[in-house]
Amino acid sequence: MNTIRRWAQMGADKWREIWGGWRGFLHFVLCSLLLLFMACKPLERAPQSDPDLTLSVDPFPFGGDLTLVDHDGNSFHLADQQRPFLLFFGYASCPDACPQTMARLASAYTILGEDARDLRTLFVSVDPGRDSPKMLKSYLSHFDVPAIGLTGVQDSIDAVVKRYAAHYEIGEQGSAAGYLIDHSLYTYLIDQNGDLRFFFRPSHTAEEIATVVRQLSR
Repeated sequence: MNTIRRWAQMGADKWREIWGGWRGFLHFVLCSLLLLFMACKPLERAPQSDPDLTLSVDPFPFGGDLTLVDHDGNSFHLADQQRPFLLFFGYASCPDACPQTMARLASAYTILGEDARDLRTLFVSVDPGRDSPKMLKSYLSHFDVPAIGLTGVQDSIDAVVKRYAAHYEIGEQGSAAGYLIDHSLYTYLIDQNGDLRFFFRPSHTAEEIATVVRQLSR
């Protein structure tokens, strides 16, 4: 009771003095805990592009030969070509990823200049039901890329997709395009022997594509 009575008799100035001391102590403790937390937390590095743009010395264990129908209606056999290729899976009704990839490849060809004189792009359709040779030829004419459209029967397309460890799946129905297809977005670099030497992600720039392609001629 005596203690309570003494607290009650304290003036406002005394209470402010006591609270000020505790507030300073609490501030010190909180700052110390914050510094300790920051010291223990690992630093987060900003995302970086792939620093390794070195061409694979040995071929990848997937990829390889293919036989399909080109956009002129002729049989196309990769093993007979003896030139380097960029290969991409897509379809003519693709609303975004395919045009974006073709535009990026067009920029890469511009950067490469004469270094790309033998390089061709293979656009393998994953929509053979709609992508006739004539349709593919018309579609590819809109891009400044020396491309060959390839199609075929469903089993032949599926065999190539599997060989290149790619995928596709019929997606959204009822769109303006009829239906959409979810498909792999990698672009594969094939050397003049028909071996898969590199694959580009959508995040690779045109400059990075050109850097890797130039290594084929070394």
